[in-house]
Amino acid sequence: MLMDIAKRGRPVCEPTYLRSVRLPNRIWKLVEKQSRKNRSVNEYILKIIEDELIEKKVLDSSLRRSPVTKKHGDN
Repeated sequence: MLMDIAKRGRPVCEPTYLRSVRLPNRIWKLVEKQSRKNRSVNEYILKIIEDELIEKKVLDSSLRRSPVTKKHGDN
């Protein structure tokens, strides 16, 4: 009897680097709280970084990897 193999882990979209960031506990707790609107803390952090790079015209918005969702009340 064959068992189905569970698909686990992050889907491979593009090459990534594994990095570590040290944050004070008070900041990390705020990040976790704010990230509940996203799929994960990593997605939230990626969105913040992409937003900053797009604002400074370092990254073209068409190259954004994180999904952009409309906020309540936006048109």
